[in-house]
Amino acid sequence: MDFEVESSPIGDGNSILIAIAGELDLASCERLKPAADEAVFGQRPLIMDLSKCTFIDSSGLRLILQIAKGLEEGDQPQPMAIVIGESATEKLFSVTAIDQSIPLFDTREQAVEWIDARQ
Repeated sequence: MDFEVESSPIGDGNSILIAIAGELDLASCERLKPAADEAVFGQRPLIMDLSKCTFIDSSGLRLILQIAKGLEEGDQPQPMAIVIGESATEKLFSVTAIDQSIPLFDTREQAVEWIDARQ
């Protein structure tokens, strides 16, 4: 399957939405980094929509954790939320306990509401 990354402002325009479709693996992580860097280095809240992500390997999980850590470590720590929907990758986040540190949501609307409450 092809890998697609779309990045756009969301909510009040300060937050960033990154929507991923396809497989997030070693080969595709480099394509995600520029969009994620915009949130991390710009110190902007991030919603990562993985509802159309069909597979995530360990390098993809590592990148997600690095992004979350980068958002937490800035001068002004920023929240990150993941939209998981009914993705086949949902179980992976609970098995690895990532869902304990990064909140998961079924819809973008829920994630936006959560991010807005943290502003």
